[in-house]
Amino acid sequence: MISVEVQTQKNLLAFSAGIDSTALFFILLKQQIPFDIAIVNYHQRQSSNDEVLYAQQLASKYNKNIYIKDFPKDKKFSEKLARDFRYDFFEEIIKENGYESLITAHQLNDKLEWFLMQLSSGAGVRELLSMTDVYKKNNITYYKPLLNYDKKHLQSFLDSENIKYFIDETNLDQKYKRNYIRKNFSNEFLEQYKD
Repeated sequence: MISVEVQTQKNLLAFSAGIDSTALFFILLKQQIPFDIAIVNYHQRQSSNDEVLYAQQLASKYNKNIYIKDFPKDKKFSEKLARDFRYDFFEEIIKENGYESLITAHQLNDKLEWFLMQLSSGAGVRELLSMTDVYKKNNITYYKPLLNYDKKHLQSFLDSENIKYFIDETNLDQKYKRNYIRKNFSNEFLEQYKD
């Protein structure tokens, strides 16, 4: 049983239709934690439009407000630019609509990947320990309630409930540092030591 804790009442879920955010969507529903969703269409993959359509279908079915933003097609895409674009969009929605918090679906694999990425860059202790399950910034509470669960656990939950989700094939491309670390270090480490 996956259980999460969110103390605020007006929450925005960062949604992508992937394993992590889809699992969190249904966990929040089961626990009757109120939330709406926001999704960015980066137009980098064939399935991007299908993922947005799925988000719209879920929002309609479960009576959630949905916010959608398209990444500009004339902008050169990079992971950092995409991340900044995404968080600027989320924060804009939160401020304009009076949300108290942003909930993201970062999980145990992400936490270890982040740690290894920071370590490989020569980061100090503060940066190495910076991914926490709750923090406040600019009057917004940020929740990462899945940090104790690994991706396999979340995927098993979805499969057992027969819930649809999408796999982002760009996560397999090792030209991105995070994917390289995931494939060569963190996944294998978690397989042996996640407990």
